[in-house]
Amino acid sequence: MNLDIKNQMRKKATLLKLALRTNGIRVEARVEGVGTNIKENINGLYQINKSKNEPLDLIPNEIVLYEKITTKLVCNPQSYFSLRKKDENFYVYSDFLEEPLIQVSFSKRPEHYSWYTSKGTPMKYIGQVMGSDCLAIAIDKQCVHFKTGDFCRYCNINPTNFKSNIPRFSDLEGIGELISVAGKKYRFIDLTGGTFENRDEECRYYTLVGNIIKKNLGKNKISGPFSFTPPDKLSLLDSMYETGIDVISFNLDVWNDSALKRICPGKYKIGKEKYEQALIYAKDLWGVGNSVIQFLAGPWESNQSLLEGTKYWLEKGILVNITTFYPSPGSSLRNIKPKNLSELVSLYIDYGKLISSYGFYPNERRSILTSESGNRSSIVNEVVKGYLTEKNFDIETDLNFARGNIK
Repeated sequence: MNLDIKNQMRKKATLLKLALRTNGIRVEARVEGVGTNIKENINGLYQINKSKNEPLDLIPNEIVLYEKITTKLVCNPQSYFSLRKKDENFYVYSDFLEEPLIQVSFSKRPEHYSWYTSKGTPMKYIGQVMGSDCLAIAIDKQCVHFKTGDFCRYCNINPTNFKSNIPRFSDLEGIGELISVAGKKYRFIDLTGGTFENRDEECRYYTLVGNIIKKNLGKNKISGPFSFTPPDKLSLLDSMYETGIDVISFNLDVWNDSALKRICPGKYKIGKEKYEQALIYAKDLWGVGNSVIQFLAGPWESNQSLLEGTKYWLEKGILVNITTFYPSPGSSLRNIKPKNLSELVSLYIDYGKLISSYGFYPNERRSILTSESGNRSSIVNEVVKGYLTEKNFDIETDLNFARGNIK
């Protein structure tokens, strides 16, 4: 396949990844091998699927669109996209076009999903794989902000954990065993979870787990990210730095002050100032581009506001990751529609230009946080790699998903 065709396919897959993230997809064909050869869904942290037919654990966890461009398979019975089988292959269709949009595959089931710790805990409950190269471990599968009523309105971490059979905390010995047998298979190790009641204790606990990972990997450097809440005592980050983790992030999620107060009241009470202090302190430790803040592109905040926030942080040497909102069952915003596709395409193209203009990509990690495979709710890696740019994007031929007109 020549380079022009490959580049067109990368652009198509990038746009479709974003469209599927905001619209979801109807699963109209049984996918054989889920839970044996194909990665199944595990409610390790959040649940975003809606399904009236198949049990969720019989639906593939991810769709691989092209090369490593991967998206979380978001079930939505009302979507105009559908997953169908034709001649033993699977395709994404639009209701407005007879021919399929793209042939797809599914992520291979990790070996450790069949293994158990010495205490009999399924290892898949301790660490889930995002894409093909990121092992994600949820430190705390609940968040204290639900206890106080200050939870982020888009979040369903506590309702998800209450309905799952997964323990809120994984024991440290089990984490060590998982890393020992599977950790070296993955390029990235992602630690995240809900906010602790004591944020200094949260930082200490992440540091403890970081040292367990370091010991069981047998490496002095860990490719992260670790994503947690800014501690009150910033000097605690010195000990985290010694774990060898190469990047950390503090996810404020919203830039606009009034929107932050309304959407993320717990983070608002912690305060933007605390987030900024922690991000700057971390940048001085880890270096420019290895201290990251995350935004969530939702309808509560304009593109202009998000780009203003992105520029603010880039000016300070802080890298920015933008993920895409999708309404989660059980959350307060479960009936809120995401930004429309045109808005999101514009946002990510402008984001890519900003990252490039500040020299934040390519970086040593060659990723924003994880890869286009692991970062399944965002196209930040795709845009910084040039798969979708202002130059190669044509609104007439590239954006009309409603008619299935992706050329």
